[in-house]
Amino acid sequence: ASSRKIHTSVDTALAEGKGRIYHQQEQKRDVPRQQVEGSIRWHARALLVSLPDDMKQDTFRAILSKNLQGAGEVLSSSADEYQGYKVTRFDVGFRDKLEGDDVTIITDRLYLMNSKNMEGKAKGVVKERGRLAIIIDDFGYTGEPIGLFTSIDRPLTFAVLPYQSHTQEAAARGLAAGHQIILHLPLEPLSGAERQEKTTIRTAMSDDDIKLVVVKALDNVPGAIGVNNHQGSKATSDKRVMRNVLAVVKNQGLFFIDSRTTSQSVAGDTARDMKIRNFDNEIFLDHSSDVSSIKQQIRAAGRLAAKEGSAVVIGHARPNTAMALRELIPELEADGIRLVFASQLVK
Repeated sequence: ASSRKIHTSVDTALAEGKGRIYHQQEQKRDVPRQQVEGSIRWHARALLVSLPDDMKQDTFRAILSKNLQGAGEVLSSSADEYQGYKVTRFDVGFRDKLEGDDVTIITDRLYLMNSKNMEGKAKGVVKERGRLAIIIDDFGYTGEPIGLFTSIDRPLTFAVLPYQSHTQEAAARGLAAGHQIILHLPLEPLSGAERQEKTTIRTAMSDDDIKLVVVKALDNVPGAIGVNNHQGSKATSDKRVMRNVLAVVKNQGLFFIDSRTTSQSVAGDTARDMKIRNFDNEIFLDHSSDVSSIKQQIRAAGRLAAKEGSAVVIGHARPNTAMALRELIPELEADGIRLVFASQLVK
C-alpha cells in the first residue's frame, strides 16, 4: 500500500513537471526476512522519463519532494545508464523500522533525460501516449472471477459490492494481489424491474438514513479507498441524494467515480462542487459478452486515453472480460497506453 501511494505521488509530480514516460518496467518484489519467518513485499517500478528542455533536474527534484510529503522521499540521485542512455537516476521510496531493524524500500527508480537528448534515441522504446484506469465492477456475487482478475499483473481497480457471499474474499484477494479496492455502492435504478440489492440507497430515504447506509457499506468492504455507483440511474439524478452520499465520501477522505449509468446523472458535478476527487466513467467495456466485442471496446478505451491523455472505463467481473483484457494488454502497452489505478487519475 505504501508503494502504491508513492507511485501516485510520483505520477502527480511528473504531470506537474511535464515529464513524459518513454518506458516503464514493473515488478512485484518479495524479499525473505533474515533469521525470521515471513517476507517483505512491495511493488517497484523503473521509469525512463524525459523532462522539458528548460526544466532543471534540481527544480524537478523539488517538485517531486513536495508531492512525496507524507508518502516517501527521494532517497538518492546519481549518474547512471538506462538501456545505453546516459541519465540521472532518482531512487524514490521510504525508510521504516521493522522490529528494530532499519528498512529502506525503493519503490520507483526514475531515469531522467532532457527531451532534446531523447529525440532519435528511443528506437524500440514505446513512448507513453495515455493512461487508462480500468474498474472491474460487481465483485462479490461469485468466487470464480476473483482469481481470473487477481492473476492479471497490471493495476486494476476492484469495485466490490457489500454484503455479498464473496465480498470479503474479493477485497482480501484483490489487496493481496496488489490491486486497489473501492466500494461498489448500490443506488436506486430508474426501472423498478431491475434487480436491486437489499442495501440499495433509494431516493425516498432521509438524509440520515442515506449517510448511515454508506457508512455501513464502507465498513463491509475492507480496504476501500473510493466509491462508485452500482446501477443508480434514478438516485444519481437526484442532487439531494448524491450530496448525502458524497458527504460520507468526503468525510472519510475517499474519491468518487460516477459510473454514468444515465446521461442525467448529477453525481460527478456534485462531487466537483463539493471538491471531492472524482472522475467519470467514459466507456463500458462489456455490454456484450462476446470476447471480440469486448476487445473492440478495450481498443476504443485505449484510443480515448491516447486522445485525452487519460481515461477511466468500466468492465465487469466476468470470465470473458478477464480473457479479453489479458489478451489485449500487450497491444495496449505496445501502443503507449499505460494501465493505472483509478486513484491516479481522480482530480
